[in-house]
Amino acid sequence: MDIHESQLKEDWRKLITNLQKFLPKKKDIFVLKPRVTMTRLSDVHSEAKNVFPQCFAGTKLVIYKDVMNKVKLVQNYSFGKSKASHSCYSRLIHKEMETKTSEEGLVVDLAGSATATYRETLEDNLEIRMTTKIRDLVSSEVEAVLEKETDRFIGSVSFNMKDVDVNTSKYVIQCMYKALPGLSFGSEFGHKPLSLDQPWLSFSLRYDKPSFTVSSTYSMVGFQTCFYKQFAQKLRIATIVNKNHGGQTTLSVALNKICENGTELKMFVNSQLYSGFTVEKDVFFQDVDTETRVVRLLASTLIDGRNRVRFGFGIHLDF
Repeated sequence: MDIHESQLKEDWRKLITNLQKFLPKKKDIFVLKPRVTMTRLSDVHSEAKNVFPQCFAGTKLVIYKDVMNKVKLVQNYSFGKSKASHSCYSRLIHKEMETKTSEEGLVVDLAGSATATYRETLEDNLEIRMTTKIRDLVSSEVEAVLEKETDRFIGSVSFNMKDVDVNTSKYVIQCMYKALPGLSFGSEFGHKPLSLDQPWLSFSLRYDKPSFTVSSTYSMVGFQTCFYKQFAQKLRIATIVNKNHGGQTTLSVALNKICENGTELKMFVNSQLYSGFTVEKDVFFQDVDTETRVVRLLASTLIDGRNRVRFGFGIHLDF
């Protein structure tokens, strides 16, 4: 009986060891130095808004895979409602809080979309970026951006067109200027020349110190004021006051805490009685080859104004 029990334990150990080999390896952590130059207009509220959780409902599995150095494959498997049922904050700036592609290459989502980016640095601190997105084989988006950055100024001119339809074409001009150390202001102007939509204009102001940041944006559709405060290395809070013209003012408060065991907690609550939180945890496995494998687990809870509770669970694998 003992022999069979020992053999069974050994078989289970081998099975678990073989399964661990399919998990992604732990990658080296690169500490990025903080920007010492300018903050782009699209990132004027980034510190505060990154404190808020990205709540979702249902279950999802996300897999990233690097192929050579220029291609990244993304696989998304969702069960149930995978998108966030409530947005913690609104966006008043073009391409605000969107993932910035700093390197050229190709990102392929096996669900049916692809994003190709090309960049080139020209003379006089000029940079040009070309981005092409294809979704579901029927929808496309092309964007060209010309950007110039100095010690006290950063500006860009972008041209965007969707589905190869000139009627959807638009251009956006963004700029940020550092008037004083820690004090910057910027503006955005956009227009669709072949559309009946009116041009839009917004103004932004940002004051930042090492431990806190205050930023505000006023546009034709509303205004938004954000406050970010870092109390400790692993504890941050943020507050957003948002008001759309013709609507009510919404106050949102969020907290971000990184625990000693590496678990990251984000939670928020707003004046519309919405609340929620997310928990992220990296689970490490040590295989027989002394290599460390890692799996990122995510859990989410969202409570709406009617006290309805939605749960979510996700797994991220980054190969």
